[in-house]
Amino acid sequence: MTEQRRRFIEIFTGLDRAYGQTESRSKNENGKLEAKSWIEKQQLTEQKWEDHLDGKEPSLGIIPIKDDNTCTWGAIDIDSYDGFDHKKLIKQILENKLPLVVCKSKSGGAHVFLFVKESVKAVDMQMKLTEIAAWLGYGESEIFPKQIELNPKGTGNFLNLPYNHPEYPTRYALDDEGNALDNLDMFITHYESKVVSNLGMVAIKKKERENTDWKGAPPCLVTLASRGFAQGSRNECLFQVGIYLRQRFQDTELEQKLDEYNLKYFHPPLPSKEVQTLINQVSDRKNYFYRCKLPVFKDVCEEMKCKNTKFGIGKGTTSSIVSLKKFVSDDPMFEVTHNGKVLVIDGDTLAEFPRYRRACVKQINESPQPIRGDAWADKVQSLFDDPGFEEVIMPGEVSSNGQFLSYLQIFIENNGGAKDRQDMLQGMVYEQENNYMFKPQAFRDFLKTKRFNKLSDVGQFKVFSDFKGTAEKLRINDKVTHIWKIPTTVNDAEYIVKSKDFKEEEPY
Repeated sequence: MTEQRRRFIEIFTGLDRAYGQTESRSKNENGKLEAKSWIEKQQLTEQKWEDHLDGKEPSLGIIPIKDDNTCTWGAIDIDSYDGFDHKKLIKQILENKLPLVVCKSKSGGAHVFLFVKESVKAVDMQMKLTEIAAWLGYGESEIFPKQIELNPKGTGNFLNLPYNHPEYPTRYALDDEGNALDNLDMFITHYESKVVSNLGMVAIKKKERENTDWKGAPPCLVTLASRGFAQGSRNECLFQVGIYLRQRFQDTELEQKLDEYNLKYFHPPLPSKEVQTLINQVSDRKNYFYRCKLPVFKDVCEEMKCKNTKFGIGKGTTSSIVSLKKFVSDDPMFEVTHNGKVLVIDGDTLAEFPRYRRACVKQINESPQPIRGDAWADKVQSLFDDPGFEEVIMPGEVSSNGQFLSYLQIFIENNGGAKDRQDMLQGMVYEQENNYMFKPQAFRDFLKTKRFNKLSDVGQFKVFSDFKGTAEKLRINDKVTHIWKIPTTVNDAEYIVKSKDFKEEEPY
């Protein structure tokens, strides 16, 4: 392996026990590149890197977050399929003095990388890139790493790497003039000019007045005010400003403050008649809140930051779910990435926010704020409509067995933490010497709540025993108790296929 290739590997270091693979296909009728993508749960070898750089299929994708929940790089994935202006993006980046590396993606969009010399927390990288994406006007773009924490057996989402086709490159870096850096030497030189020692060196310079006039305001308003509110969206923006002012100041001050902000920040300001109409709407607390779905705000959105902002959406108008995966079977399950943490739930839990909230408490130690009205239904539907939504088919011949194993894994995750054997009497899972132990009746009661009845008691134990599970008797509180015991390696079991179908290339 050449020195340049070894340096490339060092630059894109990430999770080493799993990696992504993508097989390219032709463009569909909409101009989108179709591909088959999957994750390999095994050690990444030098040969895989060599194959990628030699232009062999499948190409390589790296999961940026490591097992210690840190990373040395992250990226903004700007999806575009029709004439994306990379030079305009680069000019914007340079004007803001941001140390970013722009790579052309296979879809025709851009992967915008931020590199650091020393590992940083994944959550810090994610927050910094979210802020940058919003400032550049790509707030709807995917941010990598997608997760801020990995469970010991889980994997994150991967991003496809550049330089898969050295002779006819489709994914390569661009210099500060927008010219192709079509070999590794040129890329590495460009990387060295952009990499920073720490995230503290990456800052967006906003106008000082935001510190007072926009105290506690949603990040989208801070960004738009600093840039200047566009004339074509003045009504929408002033309405959003009014919602903010309604929360920050007394009702008696609302009209005065809205007039003041209109004159100060909107050029030209809206006529007094339109301002009065907006005041009347904003004053209706029951029916009106932030209009986050409008394009002007979505493009500069920093949802996670907004939730923690004093006058933002933080009291629960939405939920920070960044990705959704469906495991298709007779009784589908869903993998949700919430605030960077992964939980597994059934369809009923996804459909009803109170149940979803309880699942968050049990699985990821978070309690999302209540969500108003039909906002939860809208949020879930937006996840299904998102291009990143993924469906994974469970093999038909092992569907029932696979569901049983899936529920077993969820039961163990949800009911773990027993401190001693006595806790098993309360339905908890006790871990000892690389084994899980629990009362079989507790698990059967759990299966009943999921309406799982595809296997008899005998059939359930057969699947259980296939994974080296055993039935035993223990003396607890001077009474003989029947328990099931199974090795902790059950959580490593593979029971799903890699992909449903050929589809648009997705960085998973």
